[in-house]
Amino acid sequence: MLLELKIKNFRSIKEWQSFTMLAENKVNELEETVFEKEGHNVLTSAVIYGRNASGKSNILRAFSAFQYMVLRSAEFKVEEKIISYEPYKLDINFKDQPTEFYIDFIAGDDIRYIYEIGINLNEVEYEVLKFYPKSQRAILFERRKGNETKYGEYLTGKKKDIEEKLYPNQLFLSKVGMDKLQVLKEAYLFFSKKMFASTFHDTEYDELLIQLFTNKMAKNEVSHFKENINSLMKVADTGIDCINITEEDINFDSLPAEMSDEKKKELVDRYKHKIRTVHKQFNGEEEIGTVEFRLHEESTGTIKLLAMGGLILEALADGQVLIIDELDKSLHPKLTRALIQIFSSKKRNPKNAQLIFATHDVSLLNNELFRRDQIWFAEKEYEGCSHYYAISDIPGVRANSPFEKYYMSGRLGATPVINDNKLNFQF
Repeated sequence: MLLELKIKNFRSIKEWQSFTMLAENKVNELEETVFEKEGHNVLTSAVIYGRNASGKSNILRAFSAFQYMVLRSAEFKVEEKIISYEPYKLDINFKDQPTEFYIDFIAGDDIRYIYEIGINLNEVEYEVLKFYPKSQRAILFERRKGNETKYGEYLTGKKKDIEEKLYPNQLFLSKVGMDKLQVLKEAYLFFSKKMFASTFHDTEYDELLIQLFTNKMAKNEVSHFKENINSLMKVADTGIDCINITEEDINFDSLPAEMSDEKKKELVDRYKHKIRTVHKQFNGEEEIGTVEFRLHEESTGTIKLLAMGGLILEALADGQVLIIDELDKSLHPKLTRALIQIFSSKKRNPKNAQLIFATHDVSLLNNELFRRDQIWFAEKEYEGCSHYYAISDIPGVRANSPFEKYYMSGRLGATPVINDNKLNFQF
């Protein structure tokens, strides 16, 4: 689970910015949205508001960029450019400085870790991993550009073997995914299994997610996944009675001749299972049976719900940190609200999964849904850089304040200033 993320010099983020999931001591409303873990009071969800181009998406993309480095940099070729390096461009003093990430989290072994990296276009400038094995902080390893890597007493095993294989553009922790070091396993698994960032929001991406979940259901990889999806679709009033998984024959001869048989088989295995939605069929007002729909026959909102529902169910099953940009896109506000409330339910969220998302839906700005420390705003300064703050940081805003009214009136900041008198169109 996430405790805190800090970012510096990434896209619209210039100086260090902090985003925390730790509950504020001074905020005591909605206790069901807080759980205790290893001595920390942690929030189950958080929402980010802000005008267009304020930096809402950039803080979510920081999760993706950080995760990408951990999961993929072990595969970088020598002198390959680091695409996660996206420095702040509006100040010339930052164009050659490193992009820096800091994450404080509790991994699957219930131990707290702090992981810090600094990267430029060509190499890792520093990488530090600390943890708290007995409530006392200890260094696992510390790597600085141009210096020999230092290892803590807890890090045993063939670490020198990994170090010798390490290119300057690769993370040491990323190599653990290929070269096993047991004590680093849980830190790596946090990025590979315990965090999922979805920062795309088009129908094609949603359909790819649905295909992924369809394959999992067909292979029964996640216990009760199909039953839970069916339950969600019924409760959401989509008109879907249930979903079926079918297996379709794909003709090898229809695939490109230059593709190897191995690749053809891989492609067939990936796409042979298809999801079908089942609806009641009527003769006038008389129910006479059911009829199946293909995915493309469903509405954009239903496709979005299937994709988001799959992500949410997987997060709940694994206790993941789920990061979504525009969770509410194509969804009714009441449905979005219901999805958020799942994470605040001890019964439905027994593994303490967390939801972090950005939205423009002000109807969710409600003190019955969120505490003051769960509602965040992205604000862009005159110079173009983003900063982030929660309602709990604003003096004078009480637990029973009308958050939506305050926000739309500009009292909480992070709203656009629109002067339509300057719209002088010419035709």
